[in-house]
Amino acid sequence: MPPSDKRIMERLDAMVAAGRVTEEEAARLRACEGTDEFGPALAAIRTRHAKVHSDAAVRDGRLTQEEADDALARVHAGEHSSELRARIKRGP
Repeated sequence: MPPSDKRIMERLDAMVAAGRVTEEEAARLRACEGTDEFGPALAAIRTRHAKVHSDAAVRDGRLTQEEADDALARVHAGEHSSELRARIKRGP
């Protein structure tokens, strides 16, 4: 398990307590820890977080729906760069 994944698991309870991860998402991460399913489970959480921002950006006209869909697809595929996160939050 990569160090970043291990750190996520170490902080999982705190992330649930802070509302960043749901109980269901935490259970899924725990169930697939150390397996090939961990990455997709984590990507689903990151995509959910990104969608909140992309939906707002589309509503405000900062992103088109096509741009938002492309960005979410990249997040779901595992991209988690600071550049992509900034683009989703503030637009092009």
